[in-house]
Amino acid sequence: MSSYAYRFVGQETLPSRLTEFDRRQFFELNAGDIQAIRDRFRTDHRAAAALQLLFLRACGRPADRFTTLPRSLLRYVFEALGFAPLTIASLRSLYRRRPTLYEHQLWAKSHLGLKDVNDETEAELKGVLKLAAAEVAHPEEVAIVARQWLYDRRLLIPSSRRLQDWAREAFSGIEAQILGVVLAAVPPATIRRCRDSVYSLRAHAAETHLEWLRTPSKRHGRSSLAEIIEKIRYLKDLTVHEWSLDDIAIAKQHAYAQRVQARRPVKTRQIKEGTQTIELVCFLRVGLPQLTEVAIQQSNRRGQQLFREAAQKAQLARGERRPICGNACKTPARSCAATPSLGRPGAGKPISF
Repeated sequence: MSSYAYRFVGQETLPSRLTEFDRRQFFELNAGDIQAIRDRFRTDHRAAAALQLLFLRACGRPADRFTTLPRSLLRYVFEALGFAPLTIASLRSLYRRRPTLYEHQLWAKSHLGLKDVNDETEAELKGVLKLAAAEVAHPEEVAIVARQWLYDRRLLIPSSRRLQDWAREAFSGIEAQILGVVLAAVPPATIRRCRDSVYSLRAHAAETHLEWLRTPSKRHGRSSLAEIIEKIRYLKDLTVHEWSLDDIAIAKQHAYAQRVQARRPVKTRQIKEGTQTIELVCFLRVGLPQLTEVAIQQSNRRGQQLFREAAQKAQLARGERRPICGNACKTPARSCAATPSLGRPGAGKPISF
């Protein structure tokens, strides 16, 4: 399913403004909904029940009494139920009694056919999250997978704290496995050497090696190509090309490398040692083939540029070395009708290269 279909899934609040397209796509009362609301609730409770139903259908979790509601959604609900428009800031003004809120939430849940997460579904979800954690780089991405999985199976999405606990549990388990793979592929002495090296200042420069590696390459040119080759040599001096991380998914390696790329080096140095080791190793290992690819591309461009320059010089030299006739026309000798033949084969022909 497209990620757009999940844009409100797991949300605890709605945006202050709701486009008409989003309102029609995610917050629409059908004839059955309106009839069920009229049959179940009295007039002064129908709007609140309808809002609970729409929120639960779009977000997968019930709305509390402090939820802020977009004006366009309020206007639509009151018009759909045949009431005069009412402007309110939150559901709190519609719920004077908390038991009424719980009653409406329970009815909306039953009307939509949603169920609570039990021990069986929780165990199944944890297995899914464990697989998801092997591909992503942050626990929040695992929590997103959890929300979407629950929503697709018409299960009530629990509190954010519970989701985060599941996500951190799955992520920490996978991260421990990845750390084991890293330590098996890269000797501890090499890891210490790499850590000391990337945080050290470069010679005759005010930046660290990590900052230098994070800097993207400039336009193709002699100096840019030389810098890329220098980075490749630096990584090979750290024996990065000898590290075998095949047991870690490529997407996972890129995700960890991207975290180092997006974060200031001083912040990377402050995270816990295990996570820091994984991120730095993946950053260096992913960076080597990327730099090599850039070096090949720039070498090709540089070669093409040199070839064009050489061809232009050759054409210029070819024109300058053509024999010129002695007449006033100043044209090449072989093309001038007034120039007599020199009497030997090939006389008067320009030099070919």
